[in-house]
Amino acid sequence: MTSKKIFDPQANALRIRKVIKVTSYSQNCSTLFFEDEFVSEAVPGQYLMIWFVGCDEVPMSISHVDDGICGITVKAVGDTTKRLCSISKGQSLGVRGPYGEGFKILGKKPLMAAGGIGVAGIRLLVDKMLQKKMFPTVVVGARTGSENFFHKEFVELGKKGLLSYFPTSDDGTIGQKCFASMMIRQLVNEALFDQIYGCGPEKMLYDLFDIALKNGIRMQLSLERYMKCAIGICGQCTLNGSGFLVCRDGPVFGGDDLMKSSDFGKYIRSASGKKLSL
Repeated sequence: MTSKKIFDPQANALRIRKVIKVTSYSQNCSTLFFEDEFVSEAVPGQYLMIWFVGCDEVPMSISHVDDGICGITVKAVGDTTKRLCSISKGQSLGVRGPYGEGFKILGKKPLMAAGGIGVAGIRLLVDKMLQKKMFPTVVVGARTGSENFFHKEFVELGKKGLLSYFPTSDDGTIGQKCFASMMIRQLVNEALFDQIYGCGPEKMLYDLFDIALKNGIRMQLSLERYMKCAIGICGQCTLNGSGFLVCRDGPVFGGDDLMKSSDFGKYIRSASGKKLSL
């Protein structure tokens, strides 16, 4: 599925879906599971617009797709996400999408990095690679160990010999005490990789961009910008200098496209459209 399908009147229409399961990792992070025929066809890296009664609509990465059961992983950082984290089984939420351009599974030696809640966008990619019998190297960075939400899952996959897993944390409570991008630099110096994937804070993504360029490795990075409409109308998520809109042309971009942007890794925009330094 590509961004051309966002104008499908059914996929683009708001659909009310009942939450059939909730997995809580902490008081401020949960995965909400539901059934949806359009989301079940999503590719890793695509996103949904999620609505809950009394809240603004927000973009959310798709973290799970398995036999028609779909999931979004939510971290409470604002009013809407706090409400979403409080949803119980049997309650309903509104779904639009999936939207945007996702990751393309390329190469034979993939290296990926996720920072914070960006792990939600990477988890589905890991799952699809394992289905293709690939052996990915996965780096997940978090501020503290309790915020590495899929740690146990990745540890178990590593024990089964299905992937190589390197957790990091700012405070050293899990894995190596460093940023995810620092671990990526170390791994690139030790082994040959043919594709770098990333999802997380833009400062981290800019570091991955720099690493990939200096080492001649192809890259696919998923950007997070303020998005309202998801279909390229409002212009809130523009990447200055490139002509690209993150909601429509991304959120996943390759290195050649990111080189065209004058604000990637330097500036973002607030909800009001104000330009803010990273």
